[in-house]
Amino acid sequence: MTQQQLIKLGRGLTLLGYFALMSGLFAWHLLIEPPAKHLMSLIIFFQLGPLMLPLFGLLNGKLYTHAWAMYLAIFYFIIGVWYAGSSEDLWIGLYVISTSLLFFTGTVIYTRFMGKQLAVQNQNNE
Repeated sequence: MTQQQLIKLGRGLTLLGYFALMSGLFAWHLLIEPPAKHLMSLIIFFQLGPLMLPLFGLLNGKLYTHAWAMYLAIFYFIIGVWYAGSSEDLWIGLYVISTSLLFFTGTVIYTRFMGKQLAVQNQNNE
């Protein structure tokens, strides 16, 4: 694969994993297995809130946002492992683990190859 194809692959995997993670958590907490009414807003704020932070940068293909979003994907991987530890939440745990790994893999690929492309462009401009 060429470098440009790898950049597109990384961006696609990032966005697929990101939106799958967001929609899956949203659906789980609001439709499939809603928590107690007094906990609903707290759970949504603390689990979906952090996903809102990189939205603009990810949609615009910003390298820096992809780089720090890797850490956010790791955070959601840990949440998925925590859910998977409970037999009643096993399926959402496995879903969060798989989508966060997809999100993480996409950010790694995009950051690596886009960084290389920008470095080559900077060398050519000097």
